[in-house]
Amino acid sequence: MINGKIKRLCEKIFGKKRFEIFLFLCERADENNFILVKIEDIMKELNFSKPTIINAFKFLEENKILKKHKNGFYELLLGDKNET
Repeated sequence: MINGKIKRLCEKIFGKKRFEIFLFLCERADENNFILVKIEDIMKELNFSKPTIINAFKFLEENKILKKHKNGFYELLLGDKNET
């Protein structure tokens, strides 16, 4: 999947748990970068607390990597049509 050096660098930039959540979202995004997921699903899958996930989502939103459309419906802003 990801080269070990790149993964370690991204973990340092994002923080280990934030990066794991980011990867989780990337793996579940459709071809248009939309994601349908509940925080409870992420909690179960990754065994992270709700505050940890909410903190990661806020970080991703503040850095314009993730956009929340409504609860459970998100969009990854990874370039192409999303660039502004």
